[in-house]
Parts: sequence; structure tokens; C-alpha cells
Amino acid sequence: MSIGNDSRSLLATFDSLAKAHTRPWIGAPRVPFLVIGLIVLLIAGLFVALVIEERNVKREAMSRDIDAAARQLGLRLDALGESLSGVAFDLNDARDEAQRFREQATELVASRRELSRVQYVDALGHVLAQVDAIPNASAATPLEKELGSRLDQFGAAGTLVFIHLGDDPSQITALVPVMRQQRYHGALVARIDGGDLLMRGVAPEIIERYRLALTVDDQVMATTAASFADGAPAHYATTISPLPANMHLKAAGYATDAPLAESAPIWGFAGLALTVVVALASLAGYMARQGRIDSALLAEAALRRAMEDSLATGLRVVDMTGAIRYVNRAFCRMSGWAAPELVGRRPPFPDWAPEDVAVNTTAFQAMLAGGDPPTGTEIVVQRPDGSRFDARMYSSPLVDASGQQIGWMTSIADVTEQRRIRRELSAAHERFKTVLESIDAAVSVTAFATGDLLFANRSYLERFGSIPAGHARLAAALNQREGGEIFDPSTGCWFDVRARTIQWPVDQAGVTVLAQNNDGARLQIASDITLRKKTEELARQQQEKVQFTARLMTMGEMASSLAHELNQPLTAIGNYSEGTLARMRGGALPTEDLRGALAKMAQQAQRAGAIIRRIREFVKRSEPRRRPTQAARIVEDAIAFAEIEANKKSIEILAEVDPGLPPLDVDPILIEQVLLNLLKNALDSMNRAIVPRIDVRVTAGAADGQAEVSVIDRGSGIAPEHLPNLFQPFFSTKAEGMGMGLNICRSIVEFHHGRIYVEPNPEPVGGSIVRITLPLARSAAHTEAALTRT
Repeated sequence: MSIGNDSRSLLATFDSLAKAHTRPWIGAPRVPFLVIGLIVLLIAGLFVALVIEERNVKREAMSRDIDAAARQLGLRLDALGESLSGVAFDLNDARDEAQRFREQATELVASRRELSRVQYVDALGHVLAQVDAIPNASAATPLEKELGSRLDQFGAAGTLVFIHLGDDPSQITALVPVMRQQRYHGALVARIDGGDLLMRGVAPEIIERYRLALTVDDQVMATTAASFADGAPAHYATTISPLPANMHLKAAGYATDAPLAESAPIWGFAGLALTVVVALASLAGYMARQGRIDSALLAEAALRRAMEDSLATGLRVVDMTGAIRYVNRAFCRMSGWAAPELVGRRPPFPDWAPEDVAVNTTAFQAMLAGGDPPTGTEIVVQRPDGSRFDARMYSSPLVDASGQQIGWMTSIADVTEQRRIRRELSAAHERFKTVLESIDAAVSVTAFATGDLLFANRSYLERFGSIPAGHARLAAALNQREGGEIFDPSTGCWFDVRARTIQWPVDQAGVTVLAQNNDGARLQIASDITLRKKTEELARQQQEKVQFTARLMTMGEMASSLAHELNQPLTAIGNYSEGTLARMRGGALPTEDLRGALAKMAQQAQRAGAIIRRIREFVKRSEPRRRPTQAARIVEDAIAFAEIEANKKSIEILAEVDPGLPPLDVDPILIEQVLLNLLKNALDSMNRAIVPRIDVRVTAGAADGQAEVSVIDRGSGIAPEHLPNLFQPFFSTKAEGMGMGLNICRSIVEFHHGRIYVEPNPEPVGGSIVRITLPLARSAAHTEAALTRT
């Protein structure tokens, strides 16, 4: 085939395609009939939509009613849980616990008719007492094996739990732990009848309007109707808080007549009238639309030509013999060759690099034979000035109206910049990977959906191997937190673990994109802090030794005073004993006098024993252990030691403890050490005090759940320039002081999550006020939870 013939065939093809756009559409007269059919279908669809809309309205009303019923049931269960928790709280005292349980449980069962049975069991699951809604004279019913085996687990949770057991499908079981001294002692086991719960917990109008049922794992356990079927006209299900997630409240509506049945003819007439109007309108506008269509086709052709000229992609048309028949402006601008220099040329083309002619000729022949790869072919294009650029060429067949192929349309895109970016990304990836491999922290990424290990650096592979088990252990120990310190038993190491959710890049159809939804991944960085933990443990042990040494030093400083204080009761005992013996030898000792002498000796012995007990508890070495302790006892013991020195200096120590203050959650020995140190400092500063009095006050703190202890002296006070360094180690305002006392006090107070600070005494006589804040026992759990979150 000649070049001229190929050119004429291509021109003829484009001409036939252009004429096809302006050829009248033979199916145009049928438009009104098609419109009429479409309108009829539209009206029918509107009718069906109205019916569906009404059903949706009913279903929405059902969802609101059933959600309200679920809230009513949830509120009733919450109120029942609070009542059971109140009974459990009253059982903290072991005295007459069974009798008190029966009294309160009987009253609770009488007021809550859905309760069928309430049992009080110990920590081993043995039934201690039982109250039934229907009095039963037989022995208490033992717990089911399934409940007994899981009782410890529920008790360790420390909160109210609702469960469902398989022994009686209609019953819901409520478990309330009984705690004594913050330890699990037993539990209250309450059985709730599902049917009574529905009848008494749901409004009567809702019961009359719907069939209601409680289900467990889609199995009906209780219902308000004689039968319940999921195939009812309307159906809805929802969960009930605080019941388990597998328990649902289901509802089914009663069948009603279709409300739109009578209005169907009206809709039919309206649809026919609308159809006629639309048909007439379509006929009237038919000819006008034909003229607009012709104008639109011409405008579209001009627009397509403008779009083609504005493209950054070069287009080239090649006939079946391989000759170039057309190039667009972008191709000429990109290659630097003018259209006349390219049109009519056959391989080798002038834009080919000389050294690539053989390779390009082979690829071009493969394209003409239909073997061009879908991903395109990379070539090097040479401009007339000798400069070059990298390009990717794509080819597609060009066919005429009859479906016969008459040539090829090729597009060429400049990929020089893409290649440069790809090389830079590859280098950046290698640098980033080198950095990850060189750090000591174990970095790993796992997929959420499969748990597969997507990435692991050298440190991770050395510690945990090439499996995701190490990542999974640390993630499970974090328990959905974003970070924390974790001990891994398998490696015997402590790790500071930080985790977050990331979108992991995945390959989709050859393109790298970020994963969505469940294809996300978990990034985890674990730093080995075993050495730091060992250092912290050693520091803690040294701190305990310092505190113990400080107590011994305090006792050593007070040794002479304590000996004098202890000598007084012992001397009194000796005097009473010698006097009693002397009178007994004389034979004139009445029984009443002997009883009085012995009572006084016993009183002095108790006084000596109290002094020895305080000394022994104060210097005894023990691990710090926080427990509920009355503030009055700590203040009394600290003042008992300090009063020995205070009496020598004629200084009065007064204590004022709020009688309504709850117990403190502290280690009493450590807090007594803090108070004694503060009292000794106050005594040392009051050698020449005008008002010889020290006040110790314990009140509720400004923050909720905190108590404030204030030691108020009227001595020489503290200079303002000394306040910033007052609690630093080895800083002292005393000539013979070591500077460790207040530092140890601050460590002890911070161990109890409190604060210690000093402020001037506003009284005219001057002095200082040392305040410390300590947690109350009733809020200890909240304090620990807040610290864990922090």
C-alpha cells in the first residue's frame, strides 16, 4: 500500500466519523413513546417509594420506642445494681453479716419483683446465706459449676457484672463483689427473671404496641407475647446497658393494613395526565433540540481540537505501514521537530537516538504486529540540537466506523523528572532504612487484619527473631495504651514501648497507595530500659536505707531524752514495789491499799510499754506499704516523741485533727518520720520564741480526695533566699545539720503522691508553716488510676 493511499484512507475515515455526528437519528420519532413509558415507570416507582417510606417511618418509630425501652431497662438494672452494691458495702463488717444480708436482701427482693433469688457467697463460692422471692425452707442452693469456676475472675474485677448462664435460659445473673480492707472477700449473686424484668421495666403502651423479647446469642430467653417470630412485619433489636453485648432487646410490630391502597387509582390518573403533557412537550421541542445538537457537535469538535493542542502529552498517528500521518503540537514542542519534518517519515525516525535505532526498530515492528506491552515502552528521544530526554510511549489501535483498523495512535510522555524522583526516593529509602537498622530500639510493624510482621529492624530481629510473637506480646501488655514500660518474661528485659496506628503503603495495580480501613498497621518502638530499671531499683533501695538510717539517727539524737522519759515510769514502779514490800513485812497492808499500789504500777508499766512500742515501730525496717490509717494516730505518735524535747524547752505542742476526716492512704511509719522531722525543726527554731507553742493541724485539702497537714511554729522563720534550696540534699541552715532531713521528707511525701512546701507564718510573732498534702483512703483507687493514665 502506498503512502498516498494510506493518507486517503485515514482522511476518508475521519470524514465519515465527522458526518456520523450530524446524521439525523432515525429513532427520534419514537422519543415521545419512550418518554411515556419512562413516566409510567416513574409514577409506579413513586407509589412504591411512598409505601416504603411509610414502612420506614414505622420502623423509625419502633427504633425510638425500643431504644427508650432499652434505656428504661438499663436504668432499672442500674438502680438494682446500686441497691446490690449498697448491700455489699454494708457487709464490710464481719459481725452478723448473714443476718444483716437476709434483712436487706429480703427488703430488696420485696421491692424488686424481678429478683427471684439473692445469695451471699464467700471467696470460694460457698453459699453463706440465701433469700428467695418465693420462700423456700430447703437448704441454700449451691452455685452452678460454670459460675463457681469464674467467680474469682469476676471478683478480681471489683465491679458489678451482669452475665447469663446456660442452666436457666430465662435468668440474668448479677455479681457484686464484697470487699474488705480492699481485698476480695465474697460476692452477692442475684438472679433476675427476664420476663418480669420486661413486664415491670418497660412502659405498658410499648408492650401493647410491640412484641418484645430478650435474646442471648439470638436465642429467646424471655418475651411479652405468647410467641415471638423474627419474620413479623417490622423488626428491631438493640443492646441494653449494662447487660453483656450478646444480649439484645428485640421487637416485632403487629401487622396493619396498607394505608395507600385506596389512593392508588388517583395516582394512576395523575400519572396518565402527566404522561400526556410530557409527550406533547417532547414533540414540541424535538425540532429545536435537533438544531441545538448540531451546534453542540461543532462546538465539541472545536473544543476537542483545543484540548488536544493544550495537552502536555505528545500524540502521533501511524498508518499500517509505519508512516507518520499526524503529530500534535505537544509532540512537536516536546521533541523539537516540526510537523513537516515528521509527517510521512518511516523508521528510523529522526527523533531516535542513533545508538538505539536497532532496539527501537524491533520495538516498533512489535507494535505494528500488535505486541506492544500495556505498560508502554521506554525510549530516548533526541532533539535536533542533540539534547535528549527519557520518554514512555503507549500505543492503541485506530479503527474506522466499520471496525477495521487503519493505523495506530501513539502517545509519548516525558518521564525524565519521574525517573529522577524515583532515583531520589530510592536513595532516601535506603538512607531511612540504614538509620532504622542502626538504632538500638526494636522497631516493628504488623498488619491489623492478619497480624503478619510487615517490617522489623536489626534490633528487633536480634531480640525477638523474624516472627511477630515479640511484637504481639508487647502489644498485649500495653493493653491498647499508646505507651508504657513493659517487662517481657521471654527475654527477661524491661522495654519502654511506644505504639501508634499508621496507614501502611500497599501496592494496588502497580501503584503504591496508603492502606485504608482494616488494612492499617501498628507501628511499635521498644527501647531496652533494663539497665535503667535496675538503676532505679538500686536507687530506691538506697533511699529506703537512707530513710531507715535517718530514723535511727533521730532516735540516737533523742536517746538521752528517751532514756530519761523511760526512767520515770521504771523508777515509779520500783518505788511502788519497795513501798508495798515494806508494808507487807510490817503486816499492816490492807487489800484496798495493795490494789491501789498494783494499779499504779500497772499504769506506769503501760506507760513504759507505750514508749518502747513507739521506738520499736519507728526504727523497725520494713518495706513501704500504704494502707488506710487514721491521721490522729500518726499525729499522736509523732507528738509523743517530740514532746520529750518540747518539755525540756517548755514548748507546748497542740494537735487539731478534723474528726470527720476519712483515713489517710499512707505508710504510717514514713509519715510519722516526716512529722517528727518537721516538729524537731520547729523546736530547734523556737529557742527564743515569744509564744512557745507549735500547732499541728490536719484538715481536708483544697483538692478533692486530699488531706492537708500543717506544722505551724512561731520561731525565727526561714530567710527568703533559702527557700529555693530548702529541700535540696546537703543544704542546711543549721551549723551542725547534714541537710538530708527535708530532702528525705520530700521524697516520702512524693512517694505518697503529695506535695510539701513552706510559707511564712502570718502571725505577728512570725515563724514558718510547713504544709504537706496526702491522699485519703477513699480516693486512693482514683489517684492510682489517674497516675497510670498520666
